Amino acid sequence: MPPPLIRSATKRQFLLQLDLDPSDDRTSQTYWLLKDEAIRAYETQLQGRRELLRPEYAAQDPPYAAAHFTAAAFSSVVHSIYSRASPQTRPFYNKGCNAQGDNWVISWMLYHVCRYRDGRNIRARSREFHADDDLDDSGSSGSSSASLGSKPTGMFYDAARNGYRR
Repeated sequence: MPPPLIRSATKRQFLLQLDLDPSDDRTSQTYWLLKDEAIRAYETQLQGRRELLRPEYAAQDPPYAAAHFTAAAFSSVVHSIYSRASPQTRPFYNKGCNAQGDNWVISWMLYHVCRYRDGRNIRARSREFHADDDLDDSGSSGSSSASLGSKPTGMFYDAARNGYRR
């Protein structure tokens, strides 16, 4: 079983961690099956559900980031996705299970589904919504990186504020 991958890892890192070849068309089909299950769960179990938010985000309007949901709510959706997994996705989810009942594969995918809906992602506001072409190791898209510009010197990207800071 591969070790867990952090939620902010790139799509390329995710696929490689699952022993999938990012350049293979079958990998793309598998990825979209995994993603479709996460999208359906997000839309039916998380989207617009203020009662599932952590208290500090209770007054915030949707869309919500993954971090806005309580750990219990997020975990419940992860378990729901696993319990309803198709025969095609179950083997990949099995690679992400641990003794505590967590699943990093589903958590990664659900995090990214939330990320593309929480309003902070530039691609989510463009025609490239869910393009998922972030296959280089830097996590940036080859096709859209030029339009996004480069990182200002001496600054870092603050996703919570959707901008660069010193």
